[in-house]
Amino acid sequence: MNPVGGDARGEGVTPDPSRPAPQVHRATELLRDLTDATDLFRESLREDLTVNATDLAAMQHLLTSGPIAPTGLSRLLGISTTATTTAIDRLVDLGHVTRVPHPSDRRSILVVPSERSRARAFELMIPVLAELEAVLADFSDEEQAAITAYLERATAVYRDHAQRGE
Repeated sequence: MNPVGGDARGEGVTPDPSRPAPQVHRATELLRDLTDATDLFRESLREDLTVNATDLAAMQHLLTSGPIAPTGLSRLLGISTTATTTAIDRLVDLGHVTRVPHPSDRRSILVVPSERSRARAFELMIPVLAELEAVLADFSDEEQAAITAYLERATAVYRDHAQRGE
């Protein structure tokens, strides 16, 4: 709940009439639209892969980082090892991942995405990434550099504020 009511996304918030709404640049408005669109896309991925948000985040880490030990996955997800084990169990039951012996540590295992799930995730993601790359290609090198700089700095702002809340 935020200080003026409603949820963390501002739903159900009653504006404080004593405080004027902040004026923001169109780019800032569009950044919010982008995060909303990203949330919608992530939800469609969850539905297609029949996973919850934690499971999808685990799959994203596995697809980008490759096989990983459960403790490493737990750190990446920012959840307990018990919760990670539960997520891995769900993903195994759905056929999205397997557990394999760690090649250099007999006491450990690695979590590996299944080829079927890897292929499906990439089938869903590659068209989006290709379209985003095509959109970016419409801009000059200088414009791309400005877009990149803005997004890097905006990302840093969000990460900084997220870490303050920890």
